[in-house]
Amino acid sequence: MSEAKEVDSVEHATFVAGDENTSIWQTALGVSLVTLNVLMRLYCGLFMIISDCDETYNYWEPLNLIARGFGKQTWEYSPAYAIRSYLYLIPYYVVTFPLRDYIHVTGEQLPDYYFFYFIRIFALSGFTCFSEYKLFRSVQRNLSSYAANWFLLFSTVSAGMSHAGVAFLPSSFALGWIALGTSFALDVLTLENTFASVWPSVKAITCFLFAGIFGWPFTLALGLPFGIFTLASRFQTDPLVRIVLLCTVVFVAMMIVLISVDSYIYDRTMLFVPFNIVLYNVFSVEGEGPEIFGTEPFLYYAKNLLLNFNIVAPLGYIGVFINPAFFGNKIRTLIGIGAPLMIWTYIFGNQAHKEERFLYPIYPMITLSAAVLTSNMFSELKKRVHYKWVIRATSTLSMMTVIAVSLLRVVNLIENYSAPITSAQVFAEVAKNDSSVTIKNVCVGREWYHFPTSFFLPDTYRLRFIASGFDGLLPGDFPEGVPLTKAASKYPNGMNTRNIFSPDKIVELEECDFIIDNSSPVNHDNGEIQFITIDNGTPLVIEGWEKVSCEKIIRPDGNHKGVGKLLYIPEAFRNYIPYDIEYMYYCVLKKEG
Repeated sequence: MSEAKEVDSVEHATFVAGDENTSIWQTALGVSLVTLNVLMRLYCGLFMIISDCDETYNYWEPLNLIARGFGKQTWEYSPAYAIRSYLYLIPYYVVTFPLRDYIHVTGEQLPDYYFFYFIRIFALSGFTCFSEYKLFRSVQRNLSSYAANWFLLFSTVSAGMSHAGVAFLPSSFALGWIALGTSFALDVLTLENTFASVWPSVKAITCFLFAGIFGWPFTLALGLPFGIFTLASRFQTDPLVRIVLLCTVVFVAMMIVLISVDSYIYDRTMLFVPFNIVLYNVFSVEGEGPEIFGTEPFLYYAKNLLLNFNIVAPLGYIGVFINPAFFGNKIRTLIGIGAPLMIWTYIFGNQAHKEERFLYPIYPMITLSAAVLTSNMFSELKKRVHYKWVIRATSTLSMMTVIAVSLLRVVNLIENYSAPITSAQVFAEVAKNDSSVTIKNVCVGREWYHFPTSFFLPDTYRLRFIASGFDGLLPGDFPEGVPLTKAASKYPNGMNTRNIFSPDKIVELEECDFIIDNSSPVNHDNGEIQFITIDNGTPLVIEGWEKVSCEKIIRPDGNHKGVGKLLYIPEAFRNYIPYDIEYMYYCVLKKEG
């Protein structure tokens, strides 16, 4: 079958031909959705929370070292283990050059957290937005504008994409490159075996390689279905020879760059960080692997996906099995969407240690599969329902329901959990009235995992840890006042892969100039101090300290009723919808005197 006839058969098997007005409406809707996507990514870049302390300590802190010369160091960055790549960080440092040039030219003194938001908006949100747009356009070309619009809607408003799309994590980096790779793969999957298929195939494979080599090595599994398809469908042909040669060149170039940069910075010979990552996560001996940080049943991921995508998540998985039935050519949905989604779910669903971020790379697959299924369902309804207004009303109601529930979840995250990231901005204000060059210690105890990043600290402020109920291994400090290679290659004391507490990572309370803590009851048996108490709804601090900032945040172990912990309900509706949640105060305190 020729390419034109093949594509035509797919369209007519999937979608009922609409009139000109329908086509115009779909185009206008697509433009509106692209605009909404850009605005949503900008909003999340500015206001979304940091939901994982791994993002703070394994990525923002080492980046702060590169940019400003200080930061916290986790065991993963010890040269003895070296399971984090500095090459991954460097492009985000380069992204800040325009802002640095602006400061240099104008002489304007901007808070250092401006760099945090600059990176978030342009490098993290910007790349996510670009990858979503490319996949949206590919779905338009290869499936239909109807499916493309549903995809961009689901992707734009989902809570999962809203925080994954701004997260400074390799899994988020992989998310973007997997989406790009899928966009090119969809272009290739119905092409005939000619040289016209070479460049799209190379671009798709390159994206999958970027995700795995420069991001997270396990995401190479998501490129396997397309790789197998390429080998099988073009076996022993000239196009395959060219694809293999070009991809080999790309792969070798990537390896040379990665090994060279990390070997130089860590001062180790032929260091290949992805190998260390796989070695630790897959082949660690008992008591040293990721499972020491907790294990969860498969239900953990099911609940997580429902929370992040609501009805879109089950639609995505149902679509894996139903979508191919709507296609004359099943390759697009099987290889491009269904197979990667199920492979990843199987691999990580069977791992004992589960984290929300582990599913980030398949978020585009979930929304795309759900979008194709939704468009197919409404297309079938068009065939069977005589009244078009019924279809339009149902479609509009479905769209508005998904938008409402998804956005209420996003707003809930920002309104009820953003105290750590907004409170940290006060240090820049406090520093304006302090000309001293003496180092100020900002101490955290039980709130250590909520601290956003040292980008929120002025140049003379340092994050320190004090004793609390946490008995695991805390990050140490990178050496200061030395070149990056010296700081990164020095073997720190007290690091281990067993999460064993190291006392040299904490300081005494007397050394603290600031304290960050919350108002929930402490465990006195662990030596914790109740810095903040509540009196008639007002936070009070103990003697010797003064309140700099206090903001409300949902108490994790509080007595919550209704949907308040899950969805944000506007105050006007709280008399009608149960919204009984318990808050605590998250405060920044300053030592008196």
